[in-house]
Amino acid sequence: MNKANRLLQKGIISGIILVAALSFFSCTSNRNLVYLRNIDSRDTVMFPKQNVEPLLQIGEVLYVRIVSINKEINDLFNLDNNTNLSNASDASISLKGFTINSEGYIRLPVIDTVLVNGLTITDAEKRIQERVDTYFKNATVILKSLNTKISVLGEVNRPGSFVVAKPEMNILEALAMAGDVNQFGDKRNVTIIRSAGGNNISYTIDLTDKNILKSKDFYLYPSDVVIVNPLSMKAFRMTSPTFSLFFAGLTALVGTVSLLYNIYK
Repeated sequence: MNKANRLLQKGIISGIILVAALSFFSCTSNRNLVYLRNIDSRDTVMFPKQNVEPLLQIGEVLYVRIVSINKEINDLFNLDNNTNLSNASDASISLKGFTINSEGYIRLPVIDTVLVNGLTITDAEKRIQERVDTYFKNATVILKSLNTKISVLGEVNRPGSFVVAKPEMNILEALAMAGDVNQFGDKRNVTIIRSAGGNNISYTIDLTDKNILKSKDFYLYPSDVVIVNPLSMKAFRMTSPTFSLFFAGLTALVGTVSLLYNIYK
């Protein structure tokens, strides 16, 4: 009987240890759950903005509008003034915008080519305005980028591409548009892929660190791809329904062992 008791005791202890281990793996560290976790809520801290205006790149599509009191000038440059570009398809935008060619130029009616690659929207607008001024008087240039989408992939609740409706979009706003990071996402391991100078570059940021607020990496560029990487323990975790059923079965097993122990002790 003593041997049986010892076996029952070992069974109970093993069950408890197994339950504790599964509970451990099912929980995510607080460090992975909280954004900007090292901010002290009792203090007001200033984080200087380090955002840099994006530079225009080869392949980017631009919306150029030249406004004048001269109807002929307006008709010449603005064939699609009534088009709602915010709802236009990618193919439609490519046809109605001006694409920066492989040499970094856009080709405009009458004015011909203008080098804009590597400039900000503001500087490109000024350069085009200078060219327009040599041909026409009292004409104003309006320039916008039509590459306004960012993509959010990986461990988020609603992955996809989203239109950026504001000149400045930060990583937290992008994640909010994608329904936030899900339970398997690692906020300390978020990758951003960006096209620059004809190359793709990538870097990783830690969204649990408050210092990201004063980093230029906090802000996204049009056409950026954000990838929320999974937690390293994701492979060991179970989905909630499966875990609940398994946990319930294991609890019943431990209860049965405990009952048998009380009967035969």
